[in-house]
Amino acid sequence: MDTLYTLCRSADNRHAVPLGGDARAEVVVHKRAFFADEAASNPLVAEILRGGTVSLHVAPTGRRADFLRGPASFFRTHELLRHTRITNAPLLIGGREYPRAEVLGFFQRCVPNTNLHFRPWFSTARYTTSLGLAAAGTILIAHVVALTSDDDGLFDREVAWQVGVLLFAGAILSSARRSNRDPRHAAPWNSALYLDANAALIRSGSPSLAVVRKEWIPQQRLFKEPAFYDRVLAEIESGRFAEHLEVAARQAVNVQPTAA
Repeated sequence: MDTLYTLCRSADNRHAVPLGGDARAEVVVHKRAFFADEAASNPLVAEILRGGTVSLHVAPTGRRADFLRGPASFFRTHELLRHTRITNAPLLIGGREYPRAEVLGFFQRCVPNTNLHFRPWFSTARYTTSLGLAAAGTILIAHVVALTSDDDGLFDREVAWQVGVLLFAGAILSSARRSNRDPRHAAPWNSALYLDANAALIRSGSPSLAVVRKEWIPQQRLFKEPAFYDRVLAEIESGRFAEHLEVAARQAVNVQPTAA
């Protein structure tokens, strides 16, 4: 099933920059239609388009508490879902409570490549649990081998070393595979900000909706620093981001290759 992200990207890809007047109008019509269709059956999208709220019963604490209490957005919802991965706390969309799993379903209909499922404390998707099991397995195997050999010690050190390396490596790889997104595809926080830029311009009725392109959304390539993305979302919500997009569109025109 196509997500809201892939549908909007398909609208972007209908025309190459620079966009003429007809092309801009076509992109705007398609994006508005995609958002309206999704909002008709997805309470999260409807709330974001209304400029409403997505929150928790218990207000978040810590250095990002103020940010997480902001208006409804795709990126803020991503962070709230990440914040509740262990507690599995329900979320409030426009004051109405929804189970976390249902909100995650709403979110995944919009943003692909997410891995935000509930992780109980005993889940092997958590590194601490996997590494703890690997340590226990290493100790047990080394002890059993020591009991069945001529070694007077409680543990066979050579076996502990060999088995420990294998079990710890397996634990790390298994947790990484189960807990992380697919690195071959777009990071969900970048996709969420792309949708937030579209939603903000739909709410304001700005014609700059036509030039919201993924490559013009600021992002970090190697490591995700939450403060960086918080600032990008603040810029989007302030209404100043349209000018950034128009500047990027003009710069893209200036670097178009000339005909030979």
